[in-house]
Amino acid sequence: MKWMRRLRLINWHYFYDETLEFGRQTLIAGRNSAGKSTIIDALQVLLVANQRQIRFNSAAHDEARRSLISYLRGKTGGEERKYLREGDFTSYIVAEFYDQQKRENFVVGVVMDVYGDDTIDDEYFILSGVELADLDFWSPAERWKNREEFHRYCQNLPGRHIFERSKTGYQKALLNRLGQVSERFFPVFVKALSFKPIQNVRDFVYQYILDEKELQLDLLRQNFEIHERYQAELEALEERREQLEAICRQFDTFARLRDTVAIQEYVIRGLKHTREVELRDRLEEEIRFLTAEVERLGRELDLARAKQLEAGQKAREAYQKWQSHQARQREQELKEGLARVDKDLREQGRLLAILRQTLEREKALLAGLQEMEADEYWQWQPGERERLGRALELLSGLVPAGDADWLPGEDTVAAVRDTGLFLAGLHSRCARAVGRLEDRLALLQQQKAELEGQIRDLENKKRPYPPHVLNLKRLLEERLNRRSPVWIFCEEMDLKDETWRDAVEGYLYTQRFDLLVEPRVFAEALAIYEREKGKHQIEGVGLVDTEKEQKYLGTAQEGSLAEEMVTGNPVIQAHIDHLLGRVMKARDEQDLRRYRTAITRTCMSYHNLVARQLEKHRYAVPYIGARAIARQLEIKRRELAETKEQIEVLKDKREKLAAWLERLADKKSLYAGISEQLDLPARIRRLEEERAALAAELERLDLGEVERLKEEYYYWERRGKELLDEVTEISGLKKSRENELNQKQTELHLQETRVQEAQAFWQSWREQYPVELLPRAEERWREAAGQELPVASKLINWENSQKGNTTRREQEFQRLRDLRHEYNLRYTYNADPGAPDNEAYRPLLAEIATVDIPRYREKLAEALKQSEEEFKSHFIFKLREAIEAARRDFNELNYALKNFPFHEDRYHFEIKPSERYRRFYDVIMDPGVMEQGSLFELPEDDRTAVLHELFEKLIRGEAGELEEFTDYRNYLDFDIVVTSGEHRYSFSQVLREKSGGETQTPFYVAILASFNHLYDTGKTVRLVVFDEAFNKMDEERIQTSLRLIKRMNLQLIAAVPDEKMQHMAPEVDTTLLVHRNGFHCFVDMISRQEVLAGDEVPTGDGQPAGPGDTDGGRAGGHKEAGYGGTGGEDSGDAGDDADDAGNDGPPLNDAASLSRPAGGEDGHRGQAGGSGGEDSGRPRRGGVRNGRDGQRPASAVPVQDSLFADQ
Repeated sequence: MKWMRRLRLINWHYFYDETLEFGRQTLIAGRNSAGKSTIIDALQVLLVANQRQIRFNSAAHDEARRSLISYLRGKTGGEERKYLREGDFTSYIVAEFYDQQKRENFVVGVVMDVYGDDTIDDEYFILSGVELADLDFWSPAERWKNREEFHRYCQNLPGRHIFERSKTGYQKALLNRLGQVSERFFPVFVKALSFKPIQNVRDFVYQYILDEKELQLDLLRQNFEIHERYQAELEALEERREQLEAICRQFDTFARLRDTVAIQEYVIRGLKHTREVELRDRLEEEIRFLTAEVERLGRELDLARAKQLEAGQKAREAYQKWQSHQARQREQELKEGLARVDKDLREQGRLLAILRQTLEREKALLAGLQEMEADEYWQWQPGERERLGRALELLSGLVPAGDADWLPGEDTVAAVRDTGLFLAGLHSRCARAVGRLEDRLALLQQQKAELEGQIRDLENKKRPYPPHVLNLKRLLEERLNRRSPVWIFCEEMDLKDETWRDAVEGYLYTQRFDLLVEPRVFAEALAIYEREKGKHQIEGVGLVDTEKEQKYLGTAQEGSLAEEMVTGNPVIQAHIDHLLGRVMKARDEQDLRRYRTAITRTCMSYHNLVARQLEKHRYAVPYIGARAIARQLEIKRRELAETKEQIEVLKDKREKLAAWLERLADKKSLYAGISEQLDLPARIRRLEEERAALAAELERLDLGEVERLKEEYYYWERRGKELLDEVTEISGLKKSRENELNQKQTELHLQETRVQEAQAFWQSWREQYPVELLPRAEERWREAAGQELPVASKLINWENSQKGNTTRREQEFQRLRDLRHEYNLRYTYNADPGAPDNEAYRPLLAEIATVDIPRYREKLAEALKQSEEEFKSHFIFKLREAIEAARRDFNELNYALKNFPFHEDRYHFEIKPSERYRRFYDVIMDPGVMEQGSLFELPEDDRTAVLHELFEKLIRGEAGELEEFTDYRNYLDFDIVVTSGEHRYSFSQVLREKSGGETQTPFYVAILASFNHLYDTGKTVRLVVFDEAFNKMDEERIQTSLRLIKRMNLQLIAAVPDEKMQHMAPEVDTTLLVHRNGFHCFVDMISRQEVLAGDEVPTGDGQPAGPGDTDGGRAGGHKEAGYGGTGGEDSGDAGDDADDAGNDGPPLNDAASLSRPAGGEDGHRGQAGGSGGEDSGRPRRGGVRNGRDGQRPASAVPVQDSLFADQ
């Protein structure tokens, strides 16, 4: 077994240089923000590495915003100084492990160079036979060693060491060094960090127990696609002939209409010229008439003005008598009152109608909202739909029709306002859901654009080489100045037999991208490479010594891989003979042993008595030869189609949510307005009563004399208006005639110009259209000129006819373009769809010859047979095999759960056929299916129907269906059965009824069983890491969980809340207390013996640990950290004062406080602030005295570790 013993953090967030000691069971405690999760996240970076898998601060919440760069720079959140570390620096995360079987230590770590632009240059390493204390991270240049310096330093250490820049390569090496652990270690490790209750047993099984197994359907679908292609080719020939015939017919129709429109244009231009001549003659006649009219109207206007002045004087006298009468004044007051009341009644009635319409509309909205289904972007909260129902009932009872006495109560008004607030809350949630959808769509659109760019490059024959290869090639071409070509190895050769492609691609791997030049210039090319390697990012590119390699030309052995390669270039041939001339082609894996170096078609290699299967990623993307680009295109186009489908689905969801977002807008103000208008019926009733009183008084008034005076006034008023209208009419008519006269004179001048332009336009037709149309056009003009109709009517008739023919011509031409465009797209024909003639398409009809139909029929039958055989021999067999393997895995897991009961409960995973897929499951597991004949020759029964249905889903199904029916786990149902004494129940049926502790228990039991299953041999690591562990459990369940971990012989590292420490500390070997002082974190260690001896456990805030601890842990405190005090004997009192004075740590803008010279003050935490009294000699908790803030480290003090007694 392998155990983690120590962890050293250098320049990690607020840890400057800290070493932590781990036992078999270790708790990490401290107050909130002390740095517990910072340590857990450092373990993630070290043991998971891949940033896409890591979830920083996962126990906080799902949207924690910590990042790797914020940890490295030490983000403070302040305004004056955002980060603790600026510029360039180096960080380390290094762990020491102990291998019990080999009885040796090894170190796993990562070194990260951080630059001013936030780029990170990292390297992971695994050092065998080395302890953490043996390593020197400090550079003679008085700083931490950077990545390159540390790499060179480790090369001089004894033992076998691994350095990896690739996260994938490091993960594989780490899993191997930790005891051949499964790749499932990474997701299980990350997801175990924080408690997520088991909401669905199936999801838990998928994530923690059963791996997805890929079933290849390429050959099955390929064979069926061949069958479909042959079928389509037969149909395509007939369709192609029909399309070409349709194109030719359509062109003839278009040509007839085109000529007709041109002839009509000639006639229309002639008619327009005749029309302009007639208009000029008419204008001259109108000018003579208008001159006489203006003179007559001037005389009539003078007489009408004299009469109008006399009528105005008599009207003013009559009005004065009428308005001064007393009864008239009271009548006016009552009518004004009635008008006011009528206006108010209309307004209140309008508001009441609007209110009722609003209520009906809102009831419809609430009813529709109740029906809205939840999905991953919109979730109903408990009780929200019931709240909608109550709101609907409330609105239904408001403002009843026919009840004028109805008044709302205060509770009703408050309920209406609350409903508006509730709907406003739903609007806010809906807006956030739309925002999440938009973010996801933007990400998919970006992926789509990247794929389209890659496809365009491949379509343009641009291969996706690594940038450093292209950089060096371009550099050599420039410097050699055409004295030699620069070849990329894979472009200059091809394969004879495609069945050997994977073997050649995988064996050569990165050597495919080697660069070659003419032998005579190799020395010069090498010098250029050496001189420029640091400037142009060209490290790692292979430059072949073609001069020395010439001796290998023609030395390839018979039967070697070199025989499968074809090239006309002797320089390339020499490289082929050198690399592949002694790599022999083996028939199968047994034939490999005949040779020193050999390989099979299936990529099993053999070299120096070691057989090794090449990883698929080495040959998955082909680069060699002309056919490599076509295969890469096929992969990218399939990915693009899947991405587009996801985009369409999300767009539909976004539109639906956006519609609800619009309907839910401004509900708070709307319902506030409704609540203020609920008394409208009462307001209307009061206004109607007021109107009745005013009308009654008006009815009783005596208005006889008033009416007589009124009639006299209105007579003279009407007479005056009639005379004024007469004056206005005559004056306007005179002005109109004058304006008209001026206008006509101007128009006459312009019309002369139009006549000349129309004549020229008519003559220009002869230059614009073919001359052979002119006789037909002149004949049509003579017919038009001889018609007995006005010119305007003729012109309208001809223009309407031409418009109709023009529309038809454009429609027919558009149909012609569509037919041509459809043909071009369908058959990849490169001709102009908008060509005015049909010369590009008419000859194609003659090219369609007869087709050998029987030969196509035979190909159809053979392709269908091969698809069915692949379906039975591969898919059904592999699926059955995977299901049986899953049952075996659960048997082993249940055996482990049986041997590790939790208190009085025992847990057992139940696996059975899925009810949803039961009919498919029965056929898959039926051994008789493989013994039958052809799938399409089986007797017609239910089993055959199921096989046919499954076959159709696999060959025609979309991506979602393929994933559904190729995942063997979908054919099974899972549950957790809990046995407590005599009582037995299914966890999935009660999980939503249990308390927090009860839902945590199955999670920890199952996750521990998953780790126990993951560490299935005695050679693996036993590490389990939890963040905010057991936070919902009571004392008994916590202690039982910890004892279960001990029985499983797992190594626990758990970050725990302070309130749980008193229950947990006695059960573990080691407790680490994390302290934070300002922007400086450090760790104390308390052993189990100290806890059992009765010491009060510190809280992690820097306060003394309890009576008898004169040193005060580290808190005596902050004086030890270098933040005040003189460091004399009276360390306790001075520490209290320092605590008050320096609790926030050194000021961030004081660079000196973080980088004091080593000679002036002690670099250790205990002496940085004083002169070094007796306090400097006291023992400290913790195994290692750590360095000062990010500067020179202190020398390590080894601690006897009794927890690993066999060392």
